[in-house]
Amino acid sequence: ARGRSRPQTVAHLVREQALPFDRIEGADLGALLERVDGARVVLIGEATHGTSEFYALRAHLTKELIRARGFTIVAAEADWPDAARVLRWVKG
Repeated sequence: ARGRSRPQTVAHLVREQALPFDRIEGADLGALLERVDGARVVLIGEATHGTSEFYALRAHLTKELIRARGFTIVAAEADWPDAARVLRWVKG
């Protein structure tokens, strides 16, 4: 319709909302944690399936959600060997 703005593309929306990190290990997640402040559920997704960088950042973010925001449950989609290793750790 005339006078309406065009919908933004997904790429534009991602660019607008993305938070860049200079490094993965020890990345400052303060701004990201502020975005989820008060959330009861946080979903972490990716499109790379298997990059070590994503797994490292997800581990760092998960630790911070537990430590700084009090999350007590983590559910993960994972490959069987990775999930089995986590289960062994959880069970002691």
